[in-house]
Amino acid sequence: MNINKMGIRKQVLFLILACSIITLLVAGGIAFYGMINIKSNAVDIGREIGEAAAENSSNALKEVSIAGLQGLAHERSKQVNYIFKDFTWDVNMLSTEMTTILQNPQNYAPRQVSPPSIDTSGKIVPQIQYRSDVNPADLRYEVGLTANLQDFLMRLNDSNPSIGSTYVASESGFNITVDTISETRVDGNNTPLPNDYRPRPWYRKVMSEKKLIFTDVFIDSQGRGLAIACAAPYYNATGEIAGVVGEGRTLANVSQIVNQTSIGKTGFGFIINKRGQILFTPRQEGELALDKDDNLDNDPSLLESANSELSAIAGKMTVGETGLELVHIDDKPYYLAYTPLADTNWSFGVVIEEAEVTMSADVNKQVIEDSTDQFVGVLNDSIKMMILAMIAAFIAIVALVPFAGRRVADALTRPLQVLTDGVREIASGNLDKKLDIKTGNEIEHLASCFNAMTDELKTYMSNLTKITAEKERIATELDVAKNIQTSMLPNDFDFNRTDFTINATMKAAKEVGGDFYDFYLVDDNHLVVTIADVSGKGIPAALFMMMSKTILKNLTLTMTDPDDLGAVVTLTNNQLCANNDAMMFVTVFTGILDLKSGEFIFVNGGHNPPAVYRADKDAWEYIKVKRNFVLGGMEDVDFVQERITLNKGDRLYLYTDGVTEALDVKEEMYGETRLLNCLNRADKAVNVEELLRIVKEDVGKHVGEAEQSDDMTMLTVKPGD
Repeated sequence: MNINKMGIRKQVLFLILACSIITLLVAGGIAFYGMINIKSNAVDIGREIGEAAAENSSNALKEVSIAGLQGLAHERSKQVNYIFKDFTWDVNMLSTEMTTILQNPQNYAPRQVSPPSIDTSGKIVPQIQYRSDVNPADLRYEVGLTANLQDFLMRLNDSNPSIGSTYVASESGFNITVDTISETRVDGNNTPLPNDYRPRPWYRKVMSEKKLIFTDVFIDSQGRGLAIACAAPYYNATGEIAGVVGEGRTLANVSQIVNQTSIGKTGFGFIINKRGQILFTPRQEGELALDKDDNLDNDPSLLESANSELSAIAGKMTVGETGLELVHIDDKPYYLAYTPLADTNWSFGVVIEEAEVTMSADVNKQVIEDSTDQFVGVLNDSIKMMILAMIAAFIAIVALVPFAGRRVADALTRPLQVLTDGVREIASGNLDKKLDIKTGNEIEHLASCFNAMTDELKTYMSNLTKITAEKERIATELDVAKNIQTSMLPNDFDFNRTDFTINATMKAAKEVGGDFYDFYLVDDNHLVVTIADVSGKGIPAALFMMMSKTILKNLTLTMTDPDDLGAVVTLTNNQLCANNDAMMFVTVFTGILDLKSGEFIFVNGGHNPPAVYRADKDAWEYIKVKRNFVLGGMEDVDFVQERITLNKGDRLYLYTDGVTEALDVKEEMYGETRLLNCLNRADKAVNVEELLRIVKEDVGKHVGEAEQSDDMTMLTVKPGD
């Protein structure tokens, strides 16, 4: 009998009968033998698996708990560090602003500031006090200049409820303080008291270290708990320290972070300073409790604890180490995770009892062991039932195989024939054909898949047409936007003049970008050049770029004197700040070149310093500029203008940070040093267009296969000989 020549129905029937008989004969004997062996081995295997699972899962739970402890310590330290980063930003801003005032007094009008008075108690007001050894009349001019800082001091006090006071203290003998406790600065007759701040810790420490400092923690005079001060020096026109600016804050927000640091029932957080003294902890008793004495200097140190384990870990915490250790605290074993707080030389620790860490693992182990015992019992009973079932099934199968084989063969072949005919019709292109097969097995599932496939093919073909059209529309709109942006930038570099040559280029990181350049003549003798970089990229940056360019150019063209450039930039900034809900900003470098005298008046609004080629030195160098605030970031900022002179043969090169911050595949920046080296390697006789090409090629070699990360814009101008 040749089975290959049989139909599917007969083949299935033959195979079922043959396989059933052979399987029953062979498998039956093996099954009986196997059941006996399984019964004897199943119990041992089940117990071994249960014990291994209990041990592994318990260890995993313990490791997860310990990792969670380390993660919590790290996360809380980041929160506290953020508070102090904000603190230092405030003080650095005050130092920068005060230095700018003293080094550019011509840009500031003297202002008035009132002495303290009982009438202003409870109000946030600026107050001036003098040392007893100075004559206020001798300091009138410096006081008037320093009073320009009072608006910054007021804004800082209003912006953060944790700020107790902001202040500026001059080496000359006066200080201006903004707080709400005017009554403490006058006597019973409402006469201002003299104030000698030189012995104050914040003043002495700044004058000694000549940098931004944090004081030790102290008790707030207004009864608001622990507080700390941050102070920094400011400098006069000769670069000498002229005084100290600072800010005092309460540490309630730090205390809140510590008190909210809890894990499980026994876990809590704490902070120690560099002397090992506990500053913050929720514990009221024990070795990690907070000392109730208001004299912080007398607080005990963990470094001197009788607990040698705790003392050793405190030593590691005070030198800025990170770690996780098992230590006994109050005679109980605890896990302690710790990590440093960089700005203050403090350390954040989180502890939890070892018993709580291991408790869930122990419970888990017991549950698995109990489950294993139940499993072994059930398995034993099941094996007995299976042996009996095997005997009954063997008898039934022998009797039913011929009858069932015919039914199965018929059930399999009929839907296969229907499926074959339907698939043939679908393959011919009729996607509306539906296969109606109800078998309840894989053949019905296969038919459903064919039906779903035809529906998805129809939907895909329809969606593909729509998506293709939508992509073409978006690409067209982006191309139009790019053309509009390109048309906004001047590209005609031929002015038919011999007294200067100019060229510029801009390459966006996306289809459109936020960089722009501009140049135009305001009259026959004055050339305006501008380069700028808007925050962000894409369509929003392009829109803000066009608005910034238009406003700046329109206001510049209204100038009657080049010395009005600083006022023009100030007015431009105010217009950009109006309704700037997107909080975008732009860095700008703009200047006016006198084509006859070579004088170049410029304003730098937070932009990269340009490079200048000095013919007498035969070398390129960066212009030392005062980096004013960006445009669009804050209203009423006074932008300071500066000036240099371009002599015969000199050149000017302007660029955005897309040049110096271009990244290669290793994410290494091109940098200002490479840029200056490239300019100096270039032939000094090349024209302005060729110079830009040389820089662009050098940046391209550095970037290599890396994707362009930012818009890249350059402009160079050379006065005529």
